[in-house]
Amino acid sequence: MADNKNMQDMLKQMSQQLNLSENELKSAAKKGNANSIFKNADSKTQKTVEEILNDPQKTKELLESPQAKAIIEMLRKGK
Repeated sequence: MADNKNMQDMLKQMSQQLNLSENELKSAAKKGNANSIFKNADSKTQKTVEEILNDPQKTKELLESPQAKAIIEMLRKGK
């Protein structure tokens, strides 16, 4: 139950930072649509994301982080 609360808190925080609703963020993430996720982000965030996604090592490090693993698990469970 605490894990679900933490995930909801993380989702809420991410949606606020990216200027998306929680449902928009969930939907885009489930579809693997990074452009939709970051379209409303500020230019600095967009540039940072682009740099990470264009660097295979940085992308790997990001995807192996505990936070990314938790988000991936949430998406797999459909929550």
